Amino acid sequence: MSILPVIIAAIAIPCFLYILWRVRWGHPPAAFPKVLAYHKVTGFEFGGTWTTPRRFETMMDALTDDGFHFIDEETFLKTVEGERRGSEREILVTFDDGYAGLLESAIPALDARGIPALIFLVTAYVGGENRWELYWPGRRFKHLGWDEIKDLASRGFRFGSHSATHRDLTSLAPEEVITELAGSKLAIEERLGRPVHSLSYPFGRTDPSVMKAAGETGYRAAFSLYPPFSNAPVRRFALRREGIYIIDGIGNLKAKLAPGGMFWVEDLKGRAINAVALLTPAIKKAEKGFRGDS
Repeated sequence: MSILPVIIAAIAIPCFLYILWRVRWGHPPAAFPKVLAYHKVTGFEFGGTWTTPRRFETMMDALTDDGFHFIDEETFLKTVEGERRGSEREILVTFDDGYAGLLESAIPALDARGIPALIFLVTAYVGGENRWELYWPGRRFKHLGWDEIKDLASRGFRFGSHSATHRDLTSLAPEEVITELAGSKLAIEERLGRPVHSLSYPFGRTDPSVMKAAGETGYRAAFSLYPPFSNAPVRRFALRREGIYIIDGIGNLKAKLAPGGMFWVEDLKGRAINAVALLTPAIKKAEKGFRGDS
C-alpha cells in the first residue's frame, strides 16, 4: 500500500486548516494585553476546564520568568477604553464561575506572587453547588460564598458578573438577557459596595444583541472566550481570552501568547473545545424538557 496519499493528507490538511484560520480569524492585535481564562484549579475531575494547582503555579512562574507583566482589571479596562497604551507582554488573569476551591489552590499562589486577578461570579449559585453543570461523578463543586468573596475583595481581588444562572445568553429572550445581566451586576454591587465593571459571557457565547445588552446594563467591558469574529479588532463587548485547559502545558501556554508560530493551532483548538462546551446548555435544556420543567 502506497504511503503517498497519507503524506499528501498530512501536508494538505494542516495547510487547509491554516488558510481557513487565517481567512476567518487571523492574529489578534499587537500591543494589546493578553487575557487568560481559568475555571477550576483542582485535582482530577471528569471535565476539561481545569488545571492542577502545581501546573497553575508553574505557569505563573514561567510567565514571570519570560518577562510578562500582570495587570489588574482597571488597568486593562483603561487600555480597552483608549486611556493608556497596552502591550502584548501584559496579562490579565481571569477565573470563570468563582469556585470555592480557588481559596486553597489558585489564591495562595497569586497572593505569594503579587498577581492580581478578576473572578467572575454566577450569582444564583454563590455559596452553593454548580448545579448548572452536567452531573457526572465527581463533578459537584462548591462556589465561593459571599463572606469569602468579601474577604477576597478586601485583599485586592476584583469581581465581575458571569450572569445570574449561567445560561447561554444567545438562546434567551431579550428581557431575560437584561434580567441575567442587570440582576447579577446589582447583586454583586450590593454585597461588595463597589461597582461591577466587567462581564464574562457564560460558555463564551455572545451575539450583537447580547453585546448591546451588556452595554445597556452598565458594564464597561464584556469577555467572551473565542468570539465568532476576526481576532484583529478589539471589541469592547466581545473581548477574546485564551482558555487554559487540563491538556495545556507550558508549551501550549507560550504558544497561546506568541504572536506567530503555533498560535493558530492553539486558537483552533480553543475554538473546538469551546464548541464542545455548548453541549452543556443543550443537554440541560433537554433534561428540563424531559422532566417537564417550565
